[in-house]
Amino acid sequence: MDQIRIRNFAIIAHIDHGKSTLADRIMEICGAVGAKHEEQMLDSLELEREHGITIKLKAIRLTYRSQIQNPKSEKRNNTQIQNSNSQNNFEFRDSNLEFADSVYQLNLLDTPGHVDFSYEVSRSLASVEGALLIVDATQGIQAQTLSNFNLAMNANLTLIPVINKIDMPAADVVKTTKELTDLGFKDDEIIKVSAKTGENVEKLLDEIIEKIPAPDSSALPQNDPSINSGHGSKLAALIFDSSLDPYKGVIATIRLFGGSLKVGDEIYFLATKSRGQVLQLGYLTPKPHYTEELNVGEVGFIVTNIKDLSLVKVGDTVTHPKEMANALPGYHEARPVVFLSFFPIEASDYPKMRDGLEKLKLNDAALAYSPESSISLGQGFRVGFLGLLHASISQERLEREYGLDIIVTSPSVNFIIDGKTINKPSEFNPTPNSEVKEPYAKITIFAPQQYFGQINELIYNKRGTIEHSENIGASQKIEANIPLLEILIGFYDDLKSQTSGYASFDFEVTDYRPAKLVKLDILVNSEPVEGLAQVIPVDKAEEFGKKLVAKLKDEIPRQNIPIPVQAVINYAKIKGGVGGKILARETIAAYRKDVTAKLYGGDVTRKTKLLDKQKKGKKRMKRFGNVEIPQEAFLAVLKI
Repeated sequence: MDQIRIRNFAIIAHIDHGKSTLADRIMEICGAVGAKHEEQMLDSLELEREHGITIKLKAIRLTYRSQIQNPKSEKRNNTQIQNSNSQNNFEFRDSNLEFADSVYQLNLLDTPGHVDFSYEVSRSLASVEGALLIVDATQGIQAQTLSNFNLAMNANLTLIPVINKIDMPAADVVKTTKELTDLGFKDDEIIKVSAKTGENVEKLLDEIIEKIPAPDSSALPQNDPSINSGHGSKLAALIFDSSLDPYKGVIATIRLFGGSLKVGDEIYFLATKSRGQVLQLGYLTPKPHYTEELNVGEVGFIVTNIKDLSLVKVGDTVTHPKEMANALPGYHEARPVVFLSFFPIEASDYPKMRDGLEKLKLNDAALAYSPESSISLGQGFRVGFLGLLHASISQERLEREYGLDIIVTSPSVNFIIDGKTINKPSEFNPTPNSEVKEPYAKITIFAPQQYFGQINELIYNKRGTIEHSENIGASQKIEANIPLLEILIGFYDDLKSQTSGYASFDFEVTDYRPAKLVKLDILVNSEPVEGLAQVIPVDKAEEFGKKLVAKLKDEIPRQNIPIPVQAVINYAKIKGGVGGKILARETIAAYRKDVTAKLYGGDVTRKTKLLDKQKKGKKRMKRFGNVEIPQEAFLAVLKI
């Protein structure tokens, strides 16, 4: 299709504001699906449907017939495209022509809304010219709404503000409109729709045609002169997703910024310096549709003859080996901020876990892992994530897709001790003169104004400080700096409970600051459990230790012997006989087996002998017995 008739756009919003439902209605209007179809069709993963969230972005091509005459975006872009290709003497329509009843190609990218998957949003925004910013009329602007708004503005995208769920009884369109105008949008720019009923969705599609510009290769960030729109130019395609089909090979989802691709073409990947061949070309409608060629400005997928997924990386540039273009700007590297250890319950599953993590990593640019060994838990991996939901989803995928049973340790963050970065509590052993730093995050909270006092107290209790606050409509936006460690454990639950569930928050790691921290070891039956060790502030160690051992007492099953559970600081000193301090202790009561039940008479000494024998056996168990610690005990940290 003519490049001027293409519109590439993403749908961005806070979680549960109706992105996937709006995508369903758009596909219905464009005739891609019938009126009766499965809801939220683009959320194809089982986990997405169970959790009710979008995890993976989806790119769908739609055909739409618009009644708009002479769209402003075509006036603007037709001249730009003509100028950028005048040297090739290509023929273009005159910019003053009017197009009535025109057919357009819409490439729609549905994106996740949760903060843990913001890197998926950045993939989408690097591949489009515009975005729909969706706001729920019943909830108003939320933290991730603002985060996505800033991402889109930094990418210089054309934004169309959309208020969704106007059909809901609790919808407050006036308040939500005021919040959007406070962000800088004009009242007449805001489109009010109901994704559920389809109200005004066609009007929204016409607005996309009218305002979002067509692809323009001359406006690439690097201004590469070798990449021009038009046939015969050098191929430059950005990979924003990839997967492996065991029968076909690696399948890469791409956006063409220059040139064209045909079935049978030889291709070259600039980052990995690998070569391949195009076996098939196509796009999703949402079902796969195969074609012989993809041209500049279009979004689609290529099936390659490459069998190694590591050779086709997200963010890489695809070009022709004989006529290579410069690398396209990729995505910002996603840096993990939360670290957990994964250990297989069965030692023989270690190779399977390694293979599973390797495959997840190839499709998840934000995941990082390295081998780890534990005396009590065996061989496993230290895995980095963007947040706890990201970690939870990855764990579930490993367990379901690869049949693994996993023990997951409590979360930690990066610390800097005398210039060295560590993220394992077991390695946290500073000297009295060491310089210790911990990561701080800038958090943005949206909540009704009446909860400011509760939020202020919560931030103070979490060692944070409020930097700025302002009213946006009936809500209040609060910006604060807080240690990342405090966000991980209990902050979200506390925030929701303090604000009756109305608050939302987003965070971004900013810098490292000096901190007074200590390692808290947990001893079960007098033996340290590495997976339960915590790095916490010195002034919170005793309170935290008491709560944790009390929680562990309920989570660890009773044994035939009493099991002491202790919270200890400076355990290495205790072990070496030099010092240390036990902060808290609980004892898990023993089961008492009735060894005298089989006696039916006789002298009392028979009963005494059996009880003495049982006592000696329990002493032996205390010396040599191992306590099995369930997964719930490791998760107890998150419930404090």
